Formats: sequence, C-alpha cells, structure tokens
Amino acid sequence: MSHQVSYSKLFAPPKFLAMPSVAVEILPNALRFFSTKNTEQGLLPDKYGQIDLEERAIVRGEIKKPEVVLKALKEIRRTTGLNFARFSIPEEKTYIFKTQLPNLEPKEIRDVLDFKLEENVPLSSKEAVFDFDIVSNHKISSDIEVVTSVAPLKFIEEWQNIFVAADLLPVLFVSESSNVARSVIHVGNQQTVVTVNIKEATTIFSLVVSGTVYQTSSINFGSSTFTDLFCKYYKISPAEALKLQKEKLYSSHDDNMEVFSYLINTISAIKDELSKFILYCNEREDVATEIDRVVLSGQEAMIIGLAEYLSLNLDLRVDIADIWTNNFKIAEYVPEIGRVESMNYSIVNGLSLY
Repeated sequence: MSHQVSYSKLFAPPKFLAMPSVAVEILPNALRFFSTKNTEQGLLPDKYGQIDLEERAIVRGEIKKPEVVLKALKEIRRTTGLNFARFSIPEEKTYIFKTQLPNLEPKEIRDVLDFKLEENVPLSSKEAVFDFDIVSNHKISSDIEVVTSVAPLKFIEEWQNIFVAADLLPVLFVSESSNVARSVIHVGNQQTVVTVNIKEATTIFSLVVSGTVYQTSSINFGSSTFTDLFCKYYKISPAEALKLQKEKLYSSHDDNMEVFSYLINTISAIKDELSKFILYCNEREDVATEIDRVVLSGQEAMIIGLAEYLSLNLDLRVDIADIWTNNFKIAEYVPEIGRVESMNYSIVNGLSLY
C-alpha cells in the first residue's frame, strides 16, 4: 500500500521520532491532551488538560472549522512543549473484523488483507488505512487468525495535515477502544473482558480478548445524559449541575440512594444494552471463553453504586478501572490528578503507552 500515514500500534519510528509526544483525543467540543514522563517510579502523568472549542468546530470527528482546531493544536504544542503527537481515532471512524489466513509473513499478511478489506468494511483498499493483530496461530492447521482495524484514509490524512500545520508531527494513530484496553487492562492479562467507556455523548462497549479488541458497540448515553438529568432534578444550569455531580455522585453522601433512584432508568438502559452485548460476545464461536469481567472507565464509572448494580444484575464481576495499571503502582506513587478526573483520561493515557 502507498498510504502516507502511520496508523499502527506496531509502528516503529526512526530514533529521531522516538521522542516524547503528546496524546490527543477528540471530544464533541474540545481536544483533550496528555503527556507522560519516564521516572524510576514508572510512566507518570506530566502535562494534561483540554482545550475547549467553538460549537461544531468538529462534528463526528470531522474538522468543520479548521482555523479553530489549528489554534487549539498550537495551544497544546505551547502547553506541552512537544513537537510530536499521537492521535486517537474516534470509534465511529473505526471498523474491526476478524479473519483466518494462511501462516504468512507480516508483509504478505498486509498484502492479503489489502484485498480482503472490501469484503468486510464499506471502504476500498484505496480509501482505507489499516493495522492488524495476529491473535492465534493454529499449529495443526498452520492457519492464523487476524484482527484488523480499519479507518478512512481521507479522515486520517485530514487530521495528519492539521497536526503538521500546528508543528506537531503525528507519529501514531490508534483507535479509541484499543487505547482504553491498553490503559485499563494489565499487559499480559489473558482474560476475556468487556470494557465500558462512558464518554460525553456515547458509551462504548468493547470485547477484549487477551488485550486485543475483537469487537465494539456504542449507545447514545453518556455523561451529558446524567448532567441533563441533574439539571431537571435540581432545576439548575448545566454548569451548576457539573459541580453538583462531583458532590452527589462520586463520593458517599446521604443523598446517594435518592439520586441513584432518580438516575435508575438511564442506568437500567445502559445495563440492558450491556447485557445484550455480553450475550452476543459469549455466543461467538471464535472466542474460547465467556466474559470473565467488565471494566468501567470514564468519570461516570465512579457513580456510587453503579458497579455494584451492574454486577448484581449481570451476575458478573464489574470493576472500576485503574487507568494507571500499566504506568506505575498506585501504592508507590499518587498522581496529582485526582481519581475521578483521571477516569476521563483512559484513552489518551492508553495511547501514551504504545
């Protein structure tokens, strides 16, 4: 393929590119950024935050107001002092498929997948950029199974060009679900896990087998749904609701049960969709074991009682993510960024770990 982008977690840059870089995530009306520093304690958070954007500067991941996005990227460059960037591809721009191939060399696998794209995704090989993971090697049949992630080339090139215009050289593009998995599942873990990442407008379910994302699904519930409910319940503005959520939702309080009962319809809807996703995943013939556990990330994962409610109703272990599990031992280092706030950084932290 002649794609002039590096969409690959296997991408090995030349030494002069193997320098500290900032990870960037697209939000509906902002860009979130995150960089790390190497220390004896591990890979620690360094510079992080988000730059708010005008409404509709970015729509479904696509740049609609280039001058606004460019200004934000330049601000990220000034804030971090870094010249290189890693970019998280929004889940709605990513396709995933699994296929069986003869046991070939990586270059040959890529050539074969180039021809298989149109059979599995609504993009031709000329319109797509992709990467793959070999997830099994059957010694008896000598075949291999490959999970392929695909994104539109036009979309990647658009973002690559605006990064370059901001003097941020992009060295890596990876899908959101893979970034979350890298952040919240310990390297080497062989379990079959469903990650649940609660974003602003959507919640993304991902089937992760031995660290590799096999499948994703999303629903139109997110943190903004809870904010809207708070506005109605307390008859306050969105800004006031965001402040009150920190007090009422994420720490033990006398009102926890009352507030949780008001949110139960939305929480129950998430539970129902998650249950359907888990059932479908458990019925896949290409996954050797059923789901071992669920891992929640995103700030709303910290809602008091949410993990317990899901665990009880799904009859499955449900954990709140430790997004630093592959960075450092929390018993040895406590980051300045608080636990609740850190839950929104699973995507960019995971991107920093490649």
